[in-house]
Amino acid sequence: MGKEYDSSEIISEGLKQDVLWLLITVYSYVTRRRFEGLGKMSREAFVVDWVLLESAARDIVSRLTALDDDTRNNRSFQTLFAALKREGLDSKRTSDLNRKIKTYRTLVNDLKVSHRNRYIAHVNTNVAVVPRVFDNPVAFEAAASKAVNLLDDIIGSKVEYIFSMASDLKIDLRQALSNSSMEDGESSIVDTMNETSND
Repeated sequence: MGKEYDSSEIISEGLKQDVLWLLITVYSYVTRRRFEGLGKMSREAFVVDWVLLESAARDIVSRLTALDDDTRNNRSFQTLFAALKREGLDSKRTSDLNRKIKTYRTLVNDLKVSHRNRYIAHVNTNVAVVPRVFDNPVAFEAAASKAVNLLDDIIGSKVEYIFSMASDLKIDLRQALSNSSMEDGESSIVDTMNETSND
């Protein structure tokens, strides 16, 4: 009996959900990091928000690195690409997507080495695991933007990411994060999220 593999359709539907929850977490992080109402916050509320921001950053790093997992039967860009090749992806698209997936892998590798492997998943005995939100924040913006664009490229169309908080409160995460800026005048978190990826 031959090996059983999930179809590209099943994997891509799962990845759409993975990226949706990545963006929900990014949106929550960006919104909370503004510390609106800081002057009226108690010290306890401030510290709790600070800890939650750190947890969100760790979740974002974990989600971004999971999208690069090449373990068979784990959902990722790698396994979606493998499924598409099994299903007869043409050579030009194979070459193009291979290049783009390698670009994502290179981009996310720093998050793996500098963050996930250092203080999230493989913590050395002598490492202090303290919040880094203010003194050494994780630069995940480029990888998040690349993840969104890469899934668009692999699927072949722009994926819509709507955060439905209630029946009358829905947020288009592409739009919200494209317009959102990080503190200290940095560029928006997903400047290229509404563009087709050229990498």
